[in-house]
Amino acid sequence: MKMKSLLVVITALILITGCSNSESASSNNEVKKATTKSNEKEQVNAQEAKTDAPKDQGDYEVRFEGEADRKGKLITIKGQTNLLPESRLVIWLDSVEGTIIGGRGDTQVKEDGTFETELKIPKSSEGLLEVNLKFDPNSDNQPIKDHYGENGEKLKGPFVRLNEESEMQRNITLLTLEIPQDESSASVKIEKPKWDKPNDYGSPKVRIDEPDIQKDDKYLYIEGKTNLLEGTRIKGNLDIPNYIVSGLSDVTEINPDGSYKLIIEKPASMNKLKDVKDYELILSASPIDSQWKSNLKIYGVNGEKFQGDHVVDVNGTKEIQKRISISE
Repeated sequence: MKMKSLLVVITALILITGCSNSESASSNNEVKKATTKSNEKEQVNAQEAKTDAPKDQGDYEVRFEGEADRKGKLITIKGQTNLLPESRLVIWLDSVEGTIIGGRGDTQVKEDGTFETELKIPKSSEGLLEVNLKFDPNSDNQPIKDHYGENGEKLKGPFVRLNEESEMQRNITLLTLEIPQDESSASVKIEKPKWDKPNDYGSPKVRIDEPDIQKDDKYLYIEGKTNLLEGTRIKGNLDIPNYIVSGLSDVTEINPDGSYKLIIEKPASMNKLKDVKDYELILSASPIDSQWKSNLKIYGVNGEKFQGDHVVDVNGTKEIQKRISISE
């Protein structure tokens, strides 16, 4: 009898222990399942966050989209690009009517490819403004340099421009937006430029086509085509009969296809010239006008390699000149 009772007790203990182990295993399985579900959820979130970045992020063919909005004396620039996150964009203001002190800043591209910054317009600044946005890998952090090349040599696309400093050429991206101030607000979209390089591009026999000249109450807008090399500085200034004036001029660098755009105040912007109806626009490119050394190898340090109908001699230096008559 005692032996039977002992067997019953042992059997009961075995059953209790088994149930306890089963419950513990079940509990552990539930914890593992919960942990797995939690991990799966975190992975999904990470993937969703990644899809916000442009699919072409980091491609060497660089693109920009966006716009610049001006309200009063504040300009807000918003956009998206496929440049790598943390790429540094430098933004600055130029004025058609004079030099702007300040009006400069920078921002970085975010993980989703967007960028945004603001620029304050000096109270004293009036007239047409130019907003410039530049990306230069050479002045960025090392991972950006490694990706695009120390001198931006891997950059491609219509936003890419040549730049030369200390005889070293490198690629940058550059875009310029024109923003008027004649209304309380203005908005300008970023547009992809279209370049059409001519067959005689870079020839020392320089060609300057008749420019397209548009006018409004305040400015002359001059757009033209040449076969001059990218980066060549071309100047436009107004020659007023019987007057010696300064300030009615503009200078720019030739685009990748030999084209250019100049914006010059009209003579009527000066009170003493308000009655002037006839004058000349002089387009010129001189080797002594801070030209790139790589371009001077083609044109000559003193312009001695310049050829064509527009070559003139100015104090022993050859330069390119084209004179255009304008009537109001």
